[in-house]
Amino acid sequence: MKIIVIIFFLSFFLFSCGENAESTEENIDFELTVDTIDSTDNIPEEEITDGLYSIVEDYGQITTKEQLISEFGDEHLVDGESWYAEGTVKFDNTVLTNPENGQVIKYLWKEDGVSLNHIEVNYYLFDRDFAVLGTQVISSECGVSTGMSLQDLREWNGADFNFSGFGWDYEGGIYEEEGTRIAECPIQFHLSFDLEIQVPEEYRGMYSDQMFSTSDEITQGAPVLVDMLTYRHAEE
Repeated sequence: MKIIVIIFFLSFFLFSCGENAESTEENIDFELTVDTIDSTDNIPEEEITDGLYSIVEDYGQITTKEQLISEFGDEHLVDGESWYAEGTVKFDNTVLTNPENGQVIKYLWKEDGVSLNHIEVNYYLFDRDFAVLGTQVISSECGVSTGMSLQDLREWNGADFNFSGFGWDYEGGIYEEEGTRIAECPIQFHLSFDLEIQVPEEYRGMYSDQMFSTSDEITQGAPVLVDMLTYRHAEE
């Protein structure tokens, strides 16, 4: 098995940095101008930027900051920084709020500051104090979407899978099993507890630095969901 630890982006650090990495809190100074971002299922098709931008892979067509500015304009972009590897690795980022459908997409740039390293799509939208403003449901070509429950992800995968418990450095990382849909999908997934509810007592044992399986009794019905999708542009 090969681990997908989305929040620490092992794959692209192994590719570009040659070492494991982990995410820390981000230092982004901006405020969203919306209260809630809903699924594009509720938005008329004609209002979605000529149908070009709605799923994660659509946004992956943009591979440079110049392209991003040309496509959406500076007024819909906010620059910031994201830190990983216990605060030792920094990526400049640009957060796009798509004016046509309200989707919020984060572009993280390589060291040159202009070429795409990867894209993050989050389910939860936060203000500068990390209070939840709302949620957004954005899908991938594979069929996985932000906000998908742990149970639905298991059903989509067609097999049980292992993932890291919560409340520690590597929480929510998913192990991929060769031959499964999780392994075959180029989009990476990250899990979290539902931040909008109080976790019931019977699931608090999942706050642990250990591995769990979707077949474990404790995970049945757990309020766990896909809180982030990560897309990395394939190198030519």
